[in-house]
Amino acid sequence: MTAQAAALCRVGWRANGDTTDVALAVNRLLAAGARAWWVTAAHADADAGDYLVEVTRAQRAALARLGVHADDWRGAPESAAQPLTPPATCLLAGTASKFPYYAYYALALLRVGIDYLPCDGAALARGALDDANLLVLPGGFATWGIDAAESAPGADARVRTFLAHGGTAIGSCGGAYYLSAGRPAWSGTAPAKPLYTHEYLQSGVGIVTLRMCPGPLAPGLPPTVEVPYYHGPIYDVLGPGMEVAATFHSLSLPGRLAIDNPLDEARFRRDMADRPAILLAHTDRGRAVLFSPHPEMGDLVRKYIALDGYVRHYLPIRGFDTMRDTLRHYRVTDAPSFRLVLNAVHHLMRDARPIQNTMRFEPRSCDLDLGAGCRRALAAVPVLAPGEEADLARDVQAGIRARLDAVTERAHAALADETAPRLRASCAHLVSTLSEHLSARTDATPAQALMEADLAVALLECCTRVVEVDRALAAA
Repeated sequence: MTAQAAALCRVGWRANGDTTDVALAVNRLLAAGARAWWVTAAHADADAGDYLVEVTRAQRAALARLGVHADDWRGAPESAAQPLTPPATCLLAGTASKFPYYAYYALALLRVGIDYLPCDGAALARGALDDANLLVLPGGFATWGIDAAESAPGADARVRTFLAHGGTAIGSCGGAYYLSAGRPAWSGTAPAKPLYTHEYLQSGVGIVTLRMCPGPLAPGLPPTVEVPYYHGPIYDVLGPGMEVAATFHSLSLPGRLAIDNPLDEARFRRDMADRPAILLAHTDRGRAVLFSPHPEMGDLVRKYIALDGYVRHYLPIRGFDTMRDTLRHYRVTDAPSFRLVLNAVHHLMRDARPIQNTMRFEPRSCDLDLGAGCRRALAAVPVLAPGEEADLARDVQAGIRARLDAVTERAHAALADETAPRLRASCAHLVSTLSEHLSARTDATPAQALMEADLAVALLECCTRVVEVDRALAAA
């Protein structure tokens, strides 16, 4: 091919060590106008979950410099390959989903290469969804309805209209409740009422294992996936237009992080085992993916649930070195459960209306120095007492600080780039909401404070990586 002629290539997960840079590269190509397809069934030359993309020779060389390998692909995209539509994403990030609730989704989306605009209830009521085709509803308090939780009359009606006219939604935990049926403020997109509705704390907190079902969220995933869980909706009876994408399989680890309400084995077996954990809704009230657990929290929250329990228990049994290595090797920015979020977006975009993605957001602050917020979050970690368990926490803290030092210079250069206005707006929003959160926080445990500092640094790393990939592809 000539320097500027586009040719079809395969970008495979296995060939790239299953790093999330695969999704990042493909979604940034898609955002830049390239054509791409998602392989939804195994093929002789591609695994389920791989991508076919049209790239120029220069773009392919740029991908290689970024560490993403692409193979030649001969012939047209296979019938098993689904054309991808770029998502134009609004992320609920107001009173109902403050930092860190919305920030877990910010991390997952940015890591897989999907930029977003934050919106609160007032922005929804003013029509923020007019230029979007995807609304992401994180955990938090959308359970009460957005009008009520955000003091924003008209937001719920706008969401219902958006979903009824071709828009799509992803909801985790509180967001999944909101997309369910059974309470007056909910959208009713999914004709299913959770076992616990208003009094949702009756389940618990932990790491759960999901059993994947064959279908649109399964490509590229193993038969089971471990995911954080915080009081998400438990479904039993489903109405028409519903598909179960995964069920609760086992309780991996009870948790106390942030909310001291560990899920126990007896309640898991009684209320949750073999019941739906992920639902796909395709009804006259819209299309949505409902996550009862939190795939967006991924290895980040899993790591600190482990620090807060598993490590304490096994430290005297296996010793400091083993526990230190356990904590060091969680993949905060390469969490396996991010593939669930990614697949959910691909699935919803299959029939979504194409959007020019001209969304605009005016941040309350122009402060783009997320690195300063990271340093403040690290400084806010409570003083750790002597002892081996605290030494492990200090090792974690040192690792976060080393990552911050490594990315700071790159981040300053990336976030000064005025060709990325949506990302700059999202970063300014992250800076202001992180600052508000740290100013208001009074009683965080060391594990929770370390987790929030880790989250802030991971967000800085992912923002920086998105801009660097965009620059490399634009220069090709």
